[in-house]
Amino acid sequence: MKSLLLKLLLCAALTGGARAASPDIPASAPEIVPNFRLLDHTGRSHELYRYRDRKLIVLMVGGNGCPIVRHGVVGLKQLREEFGPRGVVFALLNVNAHDSQPEIVAEAKEFGYDFPILIDPAQATARALKLQRTAEVLVIDPATWRLIYRGALDDRLEYGQQKPQPGRRFAAEAIAAFLAGEPVKVARTEVKGCAVTLEVTGPVDYAKQIAPLLGEHCVSCHSAGNIAPFAFSSYEKVRGHSRTIAEVLREDRMPPWHADPHYGTFANDRSLTAAERATLLEWIAQGAPRGTGDDPLPGFQPKSAEPWPLGKPDRVVKMPEEAKIPATGLIPYQFYVVAAPVEEDTWLRGVSIRAGNPKVVHHCLVFIRYPERLRHLEPPQEQGTAGFFAGFVPGTEPTFFPEGTGKLLPKGSLLIFQMHYTTTGKEETDRSELALYFAPEKPAAELVTGAATNGRFELAPNTRLDGVKSQFRFAQDVWLHELSPHMHLRGDTFTYTAVFPDGRSEVLLHVPHYDFNWQTLYRLKEPRRLPAGTRLVCSGSFDNTATNPANPNPNATVRFGEQTDDEMFIGYFNWSPADGQAAVRPAPKQRRKKR
Repeated sequence: MKSLLLKLLLCAALTGGARAASPDIPASAPEIVPNFRLLDHTGRSHELYRYRDRKLIVLMVGGNGCPIVRHGVVGLKQLREEFGPRGVVFALLNVNAHDSQPEIVAEAKEFGYDFPILIDPAQATARALKLQRTAEVLVIDPATWRLIYRGALDDRLEYGQQKPQPGRRFAAEAIAAFLAGEPVKVARTEVKGCAVTLEVTGPVDYAKQIAPLLGEHCVSCHSAGNIAPFAFSSYEKVRGHSRTIAEVLREDRMPPWHADPHYGTFANDRSLTAAERATLLEWIAQGAPRGTGDDPLPGFQPKSAEPWPLGKPDRVVKMPEEAKIPATGLIPYQFYVVAAPVEEDTWLRGVSIRAGNPKVVHHCLVFIRYPERLRHLEPPQEQGTAGFFAGFVPGTEPTFFPEGTGKLLPKGSLLIFQMHYTTTGKEETDRSELALYFAPEKPAAELVTGAATNGRFELAPNTRLDGVKSQFRFAQDVWLHELSPHMHLRGDTFTYTAVFPDGRSEVLLHVPHYDFNWQTLYRLKEPRRLPAGTRLVCSGSFDNTATNPANPNPNATVRFGEQTDDEMFIGYFNWSPADGQAAVRPAPKQRRKKR
């Protein structure tokens, strides 16, 4: 009787998707895998839910120095050979916070890892999936985001020993059964691998650790009257949004900073470090406890939402009349011309645009038209494809010009508002404004806004387009201050590379996941001197597939154009001439005569 009972229990454990006991897979481990976004070891962005067009997703948990992983990758490659052609995608997931990106690249090269290695420096994904050991394999169904299998790759590897060939290939069996439309007989197995160490453990103090972190990085937006949808004004408010905080950290949506941390350092970097993210996530995992002591968060609240974030302007220039926006339809760019409100040639230390009606202002560029006497000094603009005087786009934060630089506003100039409006379903109005901040004296150098533009590309329906490029060559020694990529809803990646006259090259900024809603102006922490003849090369990619959630129509053929559902590829940058020189401006493009 006992023998029969044991056989029945064993049968139940091995059939019908039963969960075989495993001390390394907690009972609270999720059945549905939450979304996450991570960079791989080459700097490419991977968002789990953008692989929903695949049959299955297979992740193996990795970590440098783990011998079981090193041997297990051989079996993972075999799985890829068998099932890759059938729509199954494979990747490694490194969850060791102490493994740096260069170290991961070196190990991949040494041991021949040719999979994307997703790097989880804050261990956000490790926490969400409750990962305990490396070499664990997770097989995910993108139709439901359920785990159809979780456990060992096979039974070949043990601690300190291995079989010549596996007796059971658990992951392969689960994948084959699923693709054949059959039940997965063994859904969980025990994992043999190196233990995963979480970097942040133990109690996290809200008053001493969490509130100051939120106050420094989040409250400037998440406060009354500012752009975020809710305020972090007290512990109760933060705790109420704690699950949302964990989600946006795991998906790398907040804070809104999109530069790859492995290239360049920026003065306005608003990202959290991996350690800060881990601390927040651990606190939330602990139930977001209040702890003791006064709540410091109210002390971080801005006194009031300033109408002009840079302070009171010296002059405000309004559009000459109110724009009337219809309820529906595509609206061509609208132009409004205003005389510059200065009685003498004036240097500015900053400018700022305030949208009169943010619901309809897609963007606003202000161009300057110099008087005839100074026309030869007028900066190149070409309706925004070569530069502009002032700009407002989604996600921009106004800031004064870099120290020691300024822009000239000559007496007798005209300011031209280029307005791009979108409709809301009802008639709207707008009257946007430009704030001018005067410099106390002539700056050491003129600040010039330039652009490297490519308008000759075509996005075929339901495809990605890689390798789009544009460039700008500096005719003199310059200081490079700021970089700002501009694309639309299908924009995917954007990179600025300096190619020096001697042939050397250096990546200055890499944006692995471009977000149209946050068009950041990346200010270099230290201005970069570039010698005459340096080419600033912009390269990037577009995603015109259905897996891009922002794509308005993956079945459309898309080209360069003004509307949001068209595309653009413009690398803006701010520079100033070095060594007291005057700015050498490129000659205006000769427009073709109509035939």
